[in-house]
Amino acid sequence: MFTAQAQDDPSLRYNMLKTDYKTKNYDSALKNLEWCLDNSPKLTANIYKYGGNLLDDVLKEATPEKKAKIAALGKKMYEKRFENYPDEDPAKAHSDYADFLKEVGGDKEEIFKNYDEAFKVDPTKLGVGSIISYFTTVIDKYKDTDLQLVFNTYDATVEAIDAKVEGYLDNIQKLHAKEDEGQTLISSEKRKLHAYTVNSKALGQVEAILDQKMEEISTCEYLIPLYTEEFEANKTNKVWVTRAINRMFKKDCTEDPLYASLVEQYQEIDPSPEASVLYAGLLMDKGETEKAISFFDKAISQETDPAKKAKNLYKVADIFKKRGQNAKAVSYAKKAIAAKSNFGRAYTMIATLYADGVNNCGTDEFEKRMVYVAAKTYALKAARVDPSIGVYASKLGKAYAANEPSKKLVFNNELGLKSGDSYTIKCWINETVRVP
Repeated sequence: MFTAQAQDDPSLRYNMLKTDYKTKNYDSALKNLEWCLDNSPKLTANIYKYGGNLLDDVLKEATPEKKAKIAALGKKMYEKRFENYPDEDPAKAHSDYADFLKEVGGDKEEIFKNYDEAFKVDPTKLGVGSIISYFTTVIDKYKDTDLQLVFNTYDATVEAIDAKVEGYLDNIQKLHAKEDEGQTLISSEKRKLHAYTVNSKALGQVEAILDQKMEEISTCEYLIPLYTEEFEANKTNKVWVTRAINRMFKKDCTEDPLYASLVEQYQEIDPSPEASVLYAGLLMDKGETEKAISFFDKAISQETDPAKKAKNLYKVADIFKKRGQNAKAVSYAKKAIAAKSNFGRAYTMIATLYADGVNNCGTDEFEKRMVYVAAKTYALKAARVDPSIGVYASKLGKAYAANEPSKKLVFNNELGLKSGDSYTIKCWINETVRVP
């Protein structure tokens, strides 16, 4: 038994909160949480850490009556947190509060407001479901009144996700390098590899879902009038210009004169290698292919950052791909991989281009189906080095594996090859693979 004086000791009550939570003595823990909020809200930020976990656990089993009480206590707790620890991971705090309000049936505007606060600080602090929920609300609220805000929100989210994923992929690459050298990962490294893989995969899926939600409103029909209207006001804004270019390129709106104006403006305000690559694309549109390729190569050679160099090389590959010049597209995609070996999208581009070339490579069914072996190899490599596109890459790999030569086809092939033998694919692909 504690004396009345001891029970008024903030440190004691905080420790009781911790102990009660860990032993799942939730009723007592709730009382201690409320006491701490009323009497010592500044004692430690961990009050709010344990409090948040406690409320989440209690809500799982709560009756409607108890849920109302938990809602009131949660409101008090988060308000105290924002008041006393405004700089303690505010993005996560607002995201957690929005999630909590959703769970207790809180006001929709209040939920959106907290997601919005979290988003403005760091979009990646929102959970996967929270990002999707927030972005869906942004589209519903603003698609008819402020389309640029929707695009800005999308761009900021994707840019933040990409930056986060890049960090995970770099860490994955270092651990894979150890494995490839024959070293065994210790348990902590295995846990980290698993966490990096899971997190990058989750963020990659978020980006795919956001792209899907943007599909309806990010068409040339919407983009061209919007960017035409806002061009003069934003033409010196590098961020606006590059985002507009990227979106128009992605949605195949490059034949509109506005795209050329945007690229030329980008070249003027920021004569960077990336701008030069895009400008070279315009030269190709004008039929100045040799000059464009010279421009591409010069622009690439000027870039010293490996990640940026890889992205520029991939952009060149994409430009050739859109023009049906698959061999050149693959050549530049391979250069992108040489600059950044974990560039998953470069691998999947090669895989899809190889698969597209099946009917042009080989004289019989066996030789043509061997192309799928090469395509599968690149797809599965993408899934390994870049879990953020792992779902997509793995699906490609399975689809290509299903089209490889069957055992019967291998047995009857006219080249006398057996399973495990090397085979060099004819035509522009010129890859050596193993017979399955």
